[in-house]
Amino acid sequence: MATKKQSLKKQITQQVWDSHTRLLDQALDQKPEVTDFATLQKMYPDYDNAKLLRLQKLNQKINQANDFLIEEQSAWLDPSSRPEGGIFYDEMLFGVPFATDEEDQELIQSEVYDEEN
Repeated sequence: MATKKQSLKKQITQQVWDSHTRLLDQALDQKPEVTDFATLQKMYPDYDNAKLLRLQKLNQKINQANDFLIEEQSAWLDPSSRPEGGIFYDEMLFGVPFATDEEDQELIQSEVYDEEN
C-alpha cells in the first residue's frame, strides 16, 4: 500500500512540475503586445484617443501579467531565483491587492493551502 501511495505521489509531483514547465514555456513564447501609442494609432486608425488609451493600458496589463507569470513559474521551478522581497506588483496598473495586511494573507493562505481539507 505504501508503495502505491509513493508511486502516486511521485506521478502527481511530476505532473505538477510538467505543468509549471509548460506554463513557463508558453509565457516565454508569448509575443509582447504593442503599447506604443503612435503604433496603435497606425494599427487602429478608426479608434479615437480614449479607445486607444484603453487599449494601450490593456496591452500593458497583458505584458506585465505575462512577465509576472514568467517570473512566478521560474521561481517555482528554481526557488533560488525568487527575488528577495517577492515579485514586483504594479498597483498603478492593477490596483490594490485584495489582501493588504498580513492577517488577511494568513487567513487566505490557511484556507487555500490547508492540506487537511
